[in-house]
Amino acid sequence: MRKARHHKKVKINKKRLTVTLLALIFLLAGITVLLHGCGPQGPTEEELAEQQRLEEERRQEEERQRQEEEKRQAEEKSRQDRMYAYENGFLMLLNKEHSVDENYKAEDMVMIAEEYCCPDRSASTRYMREEAVVQFQKMLDAGRAEGQVIKMTTAYRSYWFQKTLWDNYVKKDGEAAAARYSARPGTSEHQSGLAVDVSSASVDWYLRNAFGETPEGKWLAEHCAEYGFILRYPVDGEEKTGYMYEPWHVRYVTAPVAKEITEKGLVLEEYLALYDWENGGVPVQ
Repeated sequence: MRKARHHKKVKINKKRLTVTLLALIFLLAGITVLLHGCGPQGPTEEELAEQQRLEEERRQEEERQRQEEEKRQAEEKSRQDRMYAYENGFLMLLNKEHSVDENYKAEDMVMIAEEYCCPDRSASTRYMREEAVVQFQKMLDAGRAEGQVIKMTTAYRSYWFQKTLWDNYVKKDGEAAAARYSARPGTSEHQSGLAVDVSSASVDWYLRNAFGETPEGKWLAEHCAEYGFILRYPVDGEEKTGYMYEPWHVRYVTAPVAKEITEKGLVLEEYLALYDWENGGVPVQ
């Protein structure tokens, strides 16, 4: 009798344990479902795509702002460079409409070293403004290092020197013809101390158009802007400058200005018209 009761009690306990375990299992399952339903969800494909789109827009905006800032800084650097040239007189314009009087001579003139000059040149013609001389001699050194020997034939000319030349040319060819290749006194770039005529042995040190086709002339045309010089009277430029082609005549304007003039295919008159020099050298609107 006691065994039967004990056996029955064990069965009841097992049943209770089973029920309890099942209840716990269902409870845990419910909690898991509840937690999963209330917890943070992973982003959907649409949400991921939107996040990527916004990130790309942010990246593009940052890149746009970076490029704009680089452009602004480059423009400001260019403005400062051209104002340096302008304020120091390196953009001085001498042509048929712009002149100086017989007394004009720049204060910072220095002599070009003899090794850079053609033989038997008058000492009085070997002067240029100091910065121009430094860059001119560097340019000729660079040419020589590449086998292109170029030398000065004439740099500075006084008002009276130019008057003598002009009078002789007018007597020889007439005023109209002379005006195409020679400047009236007071309008010659050579009086500015910023211009220099050059030549080479390829043309026997003469000033000839053929110089432009020599190895030395081609080297000069290709590299002079690196040293701040421009070919002042280019091919097909007579209507703009008033003078015939002169491949031997280079003019100092500083390297940043020379590079811009050369890259844009301008003459000095056109370049000067691009900017408002009385208002900080900003572009003309």
